[in-house]
Amino acid sequence: MLKVYLSNIATSDGLWLAFPLGDQERQEAMKFGAEGTNEIGAATSPLEGLKTHLEGMTLQPGHGIRELEFLDQHMDCMTEKEKSIFQAALEIERPRSVMEIVNLSCNLDKFVLYEGVSNHEELGKRVLGDEEMSEKVALYMDYGAAGEKYAGSHAGYFTQLGYVARTGEALEPLYDGKYLPKPGYDKSGIIQAWLYSPYYAAGHYRNYPVSLPASDDRLALAEEKLGWRKLDGHEAAYIRCPDSELESCLPFSRDVREMNAFARLLAERNILGDAGTREKLFAALEAEAPGSMAEAMEIAAELEQYTVLPEDIRTAVDYAYYYLEDAQIYIDDEVQPFLDHEELGECRMRKEGVVRTDYGLVLRRDRPIAQLTEELEEFRLFSPLSGLLYPYDEDWGGISNQPMEIGPGDLCQYEDQILERIGQERLEEEGERGLAVYLGNRLLKRKVFSMNPTVEMWNGELWGVLEVKSHGPLSPQELSGLMDAWQGQESDGWGEGFEQREIKTEEGDLCVSFWHSGDGFFIKTEQELKQTQGFGMKMGGNG
Repeated sequence: MLKVYLSNIATSDGLWLAFPLGDQERQEAMKFGAEGTNEIGAATSPLEGLKTHLEGMTLQPGHGIRELEFLDQHMDCMTEKEKSIFQAALEIERPRSVMEIVNLSCNLDKFVLYEGVSNHEELGKRVLGDEEMSEKVALYMDYGAAGEKYAGSHAGYFTQLGYVARTGEALEPLYDGKYLPKPGYDKSGIIQAWLYSPYYAAGHYRNYPVSLPASDDRLALAEEKLGWRKLDGHEAAYIRCPDSELESCLPFSRDVREMNAFARLLAERNILGDAGTREKLFAALEAEAPGSMAEAMEIAAELEQYTVLPEDIRTAVDYAYYYLEDAQIYIDDEVQPFLDHEELGECRMRKEGVVRTDYGLVLRRDRPIAQLTEELEEFRLFSPLSGLLYPYDEDWGGISNQPMEIGPGDLCQYEDQILERIGQERLEEEGERGLAVYLGNRLLKRKVFSMNPTVEMWNGELWGVLEVKSHGPLSPQELSGLMDAWQGQESDGWGEGFEQREIKTEEGDLCVSFWHSGDGFFIKTEQELKQTQGFGMKMGGNG
């Protein structure tokens, strides 16, 4: 735990801060930090070197508190080896500001630890390769002098775990004083995962960050911090990827160990480093729509089996010509006009498991790619509505600028007008699919056929409803992902635009919101809301 005493240079007022901060403590700290220049008068930290360097530093107004929060949580993600390197890095680099300390904490890869080396003689043996040297020669080697010479020419520092030296690579200024990195940040990370447990959240931060792929030591530390005997079977609360396109192609079932194995495979084979294999991976993931990270890893491991057809082969007709050429089937020019190329193409695509993706047509050479079922399942999601009515002002002869709050019960009388307004919101390019065309996750976008907003009266109130059709049932994780996407549409996308367009009524202009920021907002399935049975009616094939 990091503790600091802040002293206002102008007023001499002081404030002790113990991290992590609660909401009220953070507000007080931010207010105190904004009222002039503050100096760190004293500090305590599990890392003695950090305490020494923080004391006497001034905080950057508006950012200093957040920098200290970052350091506290970032150190919580460090293994003992990394803490040792960080301790040495502070002594080697002698940072002059909290911002420099933040940057240094994210550049530990620019340092090397010679574990077990505690003096110059042991250092000399390590750098000269004592194990490879003949015993007859080794007897006459002055390892102490060699170690001293190495230490003199390489910035280094002895720690409890060994000797730490700079690699010679320049430090990267990852933090510019405005946008902090994520705690647990690793420049080589492919997936940043946040893990939740009540044990950790109770006395620490809400989520514990892990950058993947992670070493066994890092995963063991996560288990310890989260109070889990094993990570096996635990899923990430949420993830972010430096490569946003990769993030859009990952399944919602995100077992931590499976995800780590997947990230390690991508790193070892440098799959994201080559433009061709990178795009093939995304196309294969979208085509297969894996339900778990283990399935995603199998796809990545067998990437050579997949083919993304050239850009000029997009339609069933295109594929028919491709199939005829690939199978060396010659059709006489006089017969070609009578061949139904579209039907031939569709038939062969189904038989050979060819899938349409945003990257083009994808096929697998050793087996057909499983097709999504054409049978659609329909379900509905419910969330509370609220409204503001701007009434006609008879005295003024226009619309009043003082709105009246309209609850979900009173909104029932405006159901027809609201439905009419919803119908006007639909765009031609969306077609039957509605809001499904905007889903960010490509796997979910393939599986969800349509998402269309509407309203419905139930239990004396008018509710916001999302009607969903999907190719087969969604897993609990996919349903949760869909709810998150719908909430985003309600708050910042479709719902935001809908709320801003007034609905004309006899009483005045009505603005209806599908979302609000209060504690009373939720999204529930129809079954959860109404507690009825038989939810999930199947429909005939479509699309």
